[in-house]
Amino acid sequence: MSEFDETHDLPPVTEQAADAVAPQPRLRKRWLFLALCLLVLVAATSFVFFAKSRGYNALGPFLPSPDLTQVFGKPNLRILVMGLDENWTQSDEVYTAGARTDTLLGVNIDLANKQVNVLSIPRDLWVYIPKSGYGKINEAFGDGGPLRTEATVTKNLATPPWDYYVVLKIDATKNLVDALGGLDVNVEKNMDYDDTWGHLHIHLKKGLQRLNGEQAVGYIRFRHDPEGDLGRMRRQRQVIQILAHRLRDPSIALHLPALLSIFKDNVRTDMPMAKMYDLALGMRNVTPQQVHSAQVPSVVGWIDGESVLFAPDVEAKALVHKYLVVGYGSSFDPSSVHVRVENGSGTPGAASALADLLRQRGFTVVETGNAKSFDNKKTTIKGPDQKTAGEVAKQLPMKNPQIAVGPVDGVDIDIVIGADFRIQ
Repeated sequence: MSEFDETHDLPPVTEQAADAVAPQPRLRKRWLFLALCLLVLVAATSFVFFAKSRGYNALGPFLPSPDLTQVFGKPNLRILVMGLDENWTQSDEVYTAGARTDTLLGVNIDLANKQVNVLSIPRDLWVYIPKSGYGKINEAFGDGGPLRTEATVTKNLATPPWDYYVVLKIDATKNLVDALGGLDVNVEKNMDYDDTWGHLHIHLKKGLQRLNGEQAVGYIRFRHDPEGDLGRMRRQRQVIQILAHRLRDPSIALHLPALLSIFKDNVRTDMPMAKMYDLALGMRNVTPQQVHSAQVPSVVGWIDGESVLFAPDVEAKALVHKYLVVGYGSSFDPSSVHVRVENGSGTPGAASALADLLRQRGFTVVETGNAKSFDNKKTTIKGPDQKTAGEVAKQLPMKNPQIAVGPVDGVDIDIVIGADFRIQ
């Protein structure tokens, strides 16, 4: 998904452009993946905290889900998520004064239909900041904190009022993986890359291994190979699935002290802990296909010689209305399903042909290739849940393809084409 894309790092501040008063930060850009992982952290931490405090522990996964519309008194919950940037002085010392939002997400949770809509807002958007004047939207937090940021987003993008905010220190993803004792990841290739200015050093060997926090972040940031962003996005989804699975494990309670410490040090929110617990309990079975994301459209412009972004008014407000007001309800969104298509029939071009058909019908095909064998008589659709696999089956041109429920690596659905597929 393009919304998981890592933005390009900015070059160091030149001596000519240096501010004579404040120390010059070196900004390491972050990306949406980390913010979404931390949303998982918020839910998981609140869940295990209250499960333990109320004596539920192992019974937690079997507790009935609360009626979230009654808990919150409304059908939708709107949360503004702010991921703060990380600053260094020229002497490589971290400081937080005047922090800006490097990631800004408007989240609309449909409490009745268990759908989550995420709208990413570009950090360099040129807007009017209440009480401060015009500037980039990422400056609103430094001017007046989360409430000023809420007011800025609402005024410029005509969003509905925000129910709550969540402020994230983005380094918590690294700390989260470390607190869990690492993640078991099948590293797909040797990876070597160094960016001293960006504080990024990636040195990984191919094969299944346990990655610590720094290694896991490096694995999902790596894009210096022929696949570029495509491979990086696939690896991001792979690690997201591993992390989500790990956080759902009942044994997560063993890591409660470390998780609570990460939560305390890296997450700030005005949502009461009790309501976070109910939200986590009510949304615990949400699948990736129930999460829909997009980015506010923007065009490049210039203000006093500085490059900024402008949001086309009509297009931006239409997208805000779709994601933060209307939502998807109970409808199926094929674009949220990431598919791998494998040729298991031996017919030349079968994988490419089916991939093109699926793209025409709105699915996101991220990979094509050959299956382990070419003697498959029927097409098989494999995925972690019956509902998503069934929705994909409805869109295929062959009758009664086989559905296999089980984990898949790096995608949502893996299709192995059989002899029942005919290229049109």
